[in-house]
Formats: sequence, C-alpha cells, structure tokens
Amino acid sequence: MQYASAMKAVDPTIKIGAVVTDPGNWPDGVVGSGDTGDWNRTVLSIAGPSIDFAIMHYYPNHTTAADVLQQTKLLAGELVQLRQKIDHYAGPNAANIGIAVTETASNYQSDTQVGGLFTADVYFTALENGVFNIDYWDTRNGMPDNGVTTAPDGTTSYGDGGMISSGNCNSDGVCEPPLNTPFAPYYAFQMLGKVAQPGDTLVRAGSDNALLAVHAARNTDGGLSVELLNQDPATAYTVDLHYDGWTPSTATPTVHSFGSRSTAITTTQQGSAGRQVVPPYSIVTVKLRPSATNPVATALSAPAAPTAGAVTATSATISWRPSTGGPVTRYAVYQQFGTNSVLLGDTTATSFTARNLIPGTAYTLNVLATDTNGYLSLPSAPVTFTTGTPATSTCAVTYDISGGWGSGFVASVTVTNTGPDPITGWTLAFTMPATTESVSGSTWNATFAVNGQNVVVTPAAYNATLAANAANSASFGFIGNQTGANPPPASFTLNGTVCTTTYSP
Repeated sequence: MQYASAMKAVDPTIKIGAVVTDPGNWPDGVVGSGDTGDWNRTVLSIAGPSIDFAIMHYYPNHTTAADVLQQTKLLAGELVQLRQKIDHYAGPNAANIGIAVTETASNYQSDTQVGGLFTADVYFTALENGVFNIDYWDTRNGMPDNGVTTAPDGTTSYGDGGMISSGNCNSDGVCEPPLNTPFAPYYAFQMLGKVAQPGDTLVRAGSDNALLAVHAARNTDGGLSVELLNQDPATAYTVDLHYDGWTPSTATPTVHSFGSRSTAITTTQQGSAGRQVVPPYSIVTVKLRPSATNPVATALSAPAAPTAGAVTATSATISWRPSTGGPVTRYAVYQQFGTNSVLLGDTTATSFTARNLIPGTAYTLNVLATDTNGYLSLPSAPVTFTTGTPATSTCAVTYDISGGWGSGFVASVTVTNTGPDPITGWTLAFTMPATTESVSGSTWNATFAVNGQNVVVTPAAYNATLAANAANSASFGFIGNQTGANPPPASFTLNGTVCTTTYSP
C-alpha cells in the first residue's frame, strides 16, 4: 500500500495490481499458521482500497492432454468466484478493481497442438468472462533435459513453454526446431485476430459436443466470426451452425484453418453458413456476412456498460450512460440464458429496475438501444449481479469455509430460528452453485441427502429443536470435493422459508 501510494504520487495514472490465488486451485483456501484467513481474504481486505486490478495466473491441473483441454470450461466459474471475493473483501473500491490474467499457457505439451487449442480457447474464455488483459507465458522458454514426450496426434513435444523455438538441445542430443520456429500456440494466437479485433463485440456461443469449443464475435463491419475448436485428436466433426437473432448470407463463407502438424494458417472458401467440417485437433474460424434480410444497421452506439445497484433479494436497478449517434426511442433490457436472450423489459430512461427476481440467484443483463426506425444497436457490455437473501426473515444461516487444499474444503453451517415460534424437526435445503463442487461422504452433526447439486439437511436427535427468537442454533458441516471453483450456496431455505444468509467464504 505504501508502494502504491508512492507510485501514484509521482504518476496518478499508473495502475497497481495485487496477486491473488486462482479460486479452487492450490493454495486457495489455505490458511497459514497464525493467520486469520487465506491469501485472497487477507490481501483483498487490506490492499483493496489501494489497487486497480487483481493479478491471476492460470495453469490448470491436468493428468492428460484431453484433461488440460477440458479444464478451460472451469475458468468461467473461477473468475466468477474471484469477482465475488473482490466484491466481498475489497471494500468500496471493489467495483473499480479489474482482473488480469498475467500468465497462462497449457502446462502440458504446450509446444504442440495441445497448447495451440488451449491458447485459442483460454483467451476467449477469459475475455468473455470479464478479464481485461491476458498474457501468454512466454515468447521463448527453452528445452529442458527431461521434457520430450509424444502428443496425442503423434507430434513431438519438447517440453518448451515458449511460443517460438529457442533452438537448443538437451543432454540426450535431442534438438528443437531451428531458432524462432513458431510452435502451435503462435498460430493459435494469430487465429484470435481472425475472430475479433478491438471494437468488435464478443457474443455467446455454445456446443452440444464436449470436444468442440465455440467462440464468436460480431464484427464492426456487420459480419460474424465463429471459431470452432476440435479437441479430438482422431475424429473430424461435421458441425451444424444455428444463429439466434441474426441471419447469415447464403454465400460460401471464408474459412481460416490451422490443423494438426500445420506450419501456417490456410484460407479458403468452403462449406456453408449452416454446416462446416472441423478436422481433428484443428482451429477453424468461419467468417460470415449478414443476409439482406437482417435489420438495417443503426447509427446508434451500444449503451455504455451498465452498473447494478440497490440489489436486494428480489430486485435490482441497473443504470447506463445513453447511446450516441441519434435519437433513442427506448432501451431494451435482455436477460441472458446460456446462448439465448430473453427480453426482461424496456424503458425510455437510462435505468431500469428488475423486479420479481429469485433470491440468491446470479443474473446477467445487456442493454440495447432502439432508433426511430425500430432497429436495435449492438448490446452493451454485460452486467452480472447476484440477488441477496431477505434483509429480514424468520431464519438465519451462516456459511463459512474454514479451510481448503485445492481439491477440497471444509464448510461449516449454522442455522438459527429467528421467528417467534419454536421449530421441532427442521429441513434445510440449498444448492451447490457450481458443478465443480460437491458434498463428500464426510459430514457431521446432521444427515445430508444429496441429489446432484441439490442438498437437503435434516437434524440429529440432539439438535432437532430450534428455539424461538434465536435462543439457540444448530451447527453442522461437511467436507467438500472440488475440481475448480467452490462458490458458496447463494441461498438456504429452512422448512421452505428463504433465510437471511451471511458468508465468510
């Protein structure tokens, strides 16, 4: 904090970052001897007022090439949890703190197509989930003595973490390609620019094939770019493409491809806007033009990034700066559901209050402006918020994560009856919000029934009665398993009533 103060005294525009741990990965959740909290809790609560961004490194756990390519699916949840920790601990400055991933690469065969596929996927996944900056490790790294392995497509991995070859040899006489020869991540990084450039808008995309990752961007020239990543080393996939709210031209699209064993990106006209063949272990970017049936483009700019305020258990107010470029007749507010959007409401003002929301639920909204011809602008940047629990209720729950080790955590729960009548025989229900966490078989002081992510807790004989007016409480807990993020449950219900909830995550 002294360093940040001294630097900004010389240059007020300088930005200061503090290192945080990646939620759900060691050493996240580890509390050192004599400390009162883990690293993120301690650093953010102390340095929050002085920093501009949080620094995260992303090197996911893995056991195989297939595993490391699937790990990027966990990044979105980990970033959401990190944002929750920033909001929870960093104080009034929390909303101004960005997230930068200042190191990432596949830490398994990164100099092969495994690393290329990982790079293409992780960059867009991070940017789609609010990261403002992401850096690759590194340009040149060199070849270790014991790093030579064979990738799933039969190519050689030299164990080099660089984007281009250092040209060295190991003690066994095995040598890398000549100095500055590009490895696959180099071309994967180039392919990012085929999808999106500054000023373009990332849009949601998804796949029903676990081995096919998809990313997309609406380009400033009116086109749409779709990147398809085939993570299967042996099988080509015929992909049927579907579009929501946008109609492509029937002309044969331009397709950029980088495949296994390739030494350059190829560009051809092939397939159609509705169907493409994606070869094994390849990165394919389809460049699409809009159909003449699409609405005429509007001169309106996208509304400025909205902010959420006055968030309660059942409502939230979002506000934004107006669009420019012409008169606006109304603003439409859309709620995002996976790859789909649903109109939540509209207004002529530059704020909107969403009501009848579900307590303890995450919401993502975009705002679009409508011009005098009825045409929509591009969407604003998304705003995400989580509704809370009721300010007053007849029950209260405290949820505390008291320790963790990267693949598991200890959770303690306390439930209190704050109502005027005693409760004998209670049922507490909650949902684990991430598929990456679950209740293990180790529980205490209560009986747990688990169905997927849904958990129902019933008491032991000795804590089955909850006296009225908070005269006593029941405490119990469990060991949680995790393979990524482990955010706390958003809400708890006691005998069907939503409780006031406090967290110490």
